[in-house]
Amino acid sequence: MRKIELMHKLFGRSKQGLLCKECSHFYRRKASDTLVRKCEVYGDSCSEATDWNASYIGCGLAPNVPYTGRPVKELVTPDRQKKQRVETEGQISLF
Repeated sequence: MRKIELMHKLFGRSKQGLLCKECSHFYRRKASDTLVRKCEVYGDSCSEATDWNASYIGCGLAPNVPYTGRPVKELVTPDRQKKQRVETEGQISLF
């Protein structure tokens, strides 16, 4: 599922047909020597995975609906907790 499709599934589409660039959650910032576009609701990282397209059809939060939840990218990424270590009887531990 594409990022914008997930946003539309969670929040619906903009009733006014606004584009993401017209939303208060859309912003641009400089990273190195390039300008990157992000959605504060989806989340921000130093990766292209959170880069946003200004011409996407806005979600239901456009233009000024406040959002105070967790970034959407945190809701869809797998849990990266360390798996519990299982020791076999007779196995040597290095720790």
